[in-house]
Amino acid sequence: MAVKEPSITASPNRGLAMTAGMLFAIWGILGFFFAQDGGGAFFSRSGGFLWNSFGLNPALCGLWTILAAAFFIVGLGNTIGSRTVNLVIGVVLLVLAVYGFVFSNTSANVFALNTTDNVFHVIVAVVLLLTALGADKENIRALRAAGARA
Repeated sequence: MAVKEPSITASPNRGLAMTAGMLFAIWGILGFFFAQDGGGAFFSRSGGFLWNSFGLNPALCGLWTILAAAFFIVGLGNTIGSRTVNLVIGVVLLVLAVYGFVFSNTSANVFALNTTDNVFHVIVAVVLLLTALGADKENIRALRAAGARA
């Protein structure tokens, strides 16, 4: 009996990838319109503000847009890929948040990160990591077993 790939609504990892992809796409694209309000360069400590709270510059908006593309690709793809990308991007966002907390008031802050950005990155990272590590276990086990039989 062939095992069918779960749909986006049946797979928490695929659903989360699509949801996070939409969030990062909207914020990344909107951010490009506001990123130059501070008159900063591509990598600069100062930039514009999205919704008067999220500090951003073109580099951060580009990163968010790249993450959105990765989420969309795997969300439309398969469960195992979605789980892997959720895990990897969760770790990347956690590292970015720690980087932001440590370097936010220094010249090393090349993404114009502020506390709001850092808290946002921590929250999204935790949700991604918990979903990647805890959800879809039965789906992935069945898909891997079916792949081993094929």
